[in-house]
Parts: sequence; C-alpha cells; structure tokens
Amino acid sequence: MGKQSVSIKGTSVSNGNAVGNHVEQTLYMEDNLLPSPSELQAYKNIEPKIVDFLLESSTKEQAHRHKMDEEKMKVVKYTERKNGRMNWWGMFFAFLALILMVGLSAFALYLDKPWFAGIFGFSAVLGIISTFVNAGNKTNK
Repeated sequence: MGKQSVSIKGTSVSNGNAVGNHVEQTLYMEDNLLPSPSELQAYKNIEPKIVDFLLESSTKEQAHRHKMDEEKMKVVKYTERKNGRMNWWGMFFAFLALILMVGLSAFALYLDKPWFAGIFGFSAVLGIISTFVNAGNKTNK
C-alpha cells in the first residue's frame, strides 16, 4: 500500500476592514503493516523483543484484513444474487400482467366491447413498446 497524502488548501478573501484567511492542511497516512527498516532498527535498539512482537502483530493484522475482505465479498455476492432474483421475479410478473391484459382484451372483443378491448390492448402494446425502448437505459431511478 504505502504512504498516501491528502492536501486541503483554502483561501478566503474579504472586503473592507475584514481579514482574509489562508488554510493549508496536509494529511499523511501510512498503510504499511510494518515500520520502515530504519524505524525497526531504532525500535530494536530500545527493546530487542519488539521486532518479533511487530512481526507477529503484522501477521495477525494481515489475516484480519483478508478475513474482512472475504466478508465484504460475501456481502457483495449476496446482494448481487438478491438483485438478480428480484429482477427475474419482476420480469416474470410483468409478463403475466401483459398476458392478462391481452387476454382481457380478447375476452372483451369476444363479448363485443371494442372500447374496453381497445383500452386494454393499447395498454398492453404500450407496455411492450416501452419495455423495448427503455431496455438500454441503465440509469438508476
């Protein structure tokens, strides 16, 4: 991973008798599990057993990070499976609704109710057309 830094700079300008401000802040983050070799040597000069402790701690920390990454992947996998299942059931029930609307239109024509058949038939056709038109639209709503 290594060292990372984030810099935040800000300037305020004022009018009249007001005073302006200038803020500059830099944040350094180190994501290494062990200190640098020179720091390890300095620690060893203070306490000879501390290097073994740091090596053991870094091994435990790495195992913990791997475990957390596995847990995150399980959550992502579960969420994706759940979304896929919901999409499938949504398509299934939409298909059933369209079949029902077409069936109702046909039954209305059989009963000699053309205005009712026209409304439901037009709604079914409009639903099918809108499905194909919006098929490529992948924006989240």
